[in-house]
Amino acid sequence: MSRRSWMAVLVAAALCLAFAAPAAAADPVRPFGGHDRVVDTFIAPTTCPEGALWRYAATGSGLFLHLGRSSVSVSHCSFVDLASGTGTFGPGTITLTAANGDELHLVHRGTFSLVMTTDGLTSVFDMTWTVVGGTGRFAGAVGAGTTHGSSLLSTGTTAADYRGEISY
Repeated sequence: MSRRSWMAVLVAAALCLAFAAPAAAADPVRPFGGHDRVVDTFIAPTTCPEGALWRYAATGSGLFLHLGRSSVSVSHCSFVDLASGTGTFGPGTITLTAANGDELHLVHRGTFSLVMTTDGLTSVFDMTWTVVGGTGRFAGAVGAGTTHGSSLLSTGTTAADYRGEISY
């Protein structure tokens, strides 16, 4: 190969690297977090796998990094051991919708314990979630994290705190 050919190959490689670097930097990993408050609904588990005691559905609002004030929609099947007062849920879906209509989609699963508090019977839960895309600026988003929260059964409300990372 001539000197001129080698030079052309080196210039082409340098240009490829120069244009590839900004594309890789376009989706940095960012902290993600927030909190929500939703109203709980417990539905017959007709669309759940065998053994589920109910389908949980909830809607409400929250405040999240990268979305601001958002509407929240949650759905999953719940499996309960009535003898121990513990259970599992999921996999389920969470949709966070920003004020401009952009959506962030999460898939989640978790565990819970029923405990008696001064406010009444409460479900204390922990879950893990994975970001599986969305719409608008969240199309193609990825990420993961955890959530801790509690549901006060006498009022039918749940409050939860989310922590994790996201790339979009």
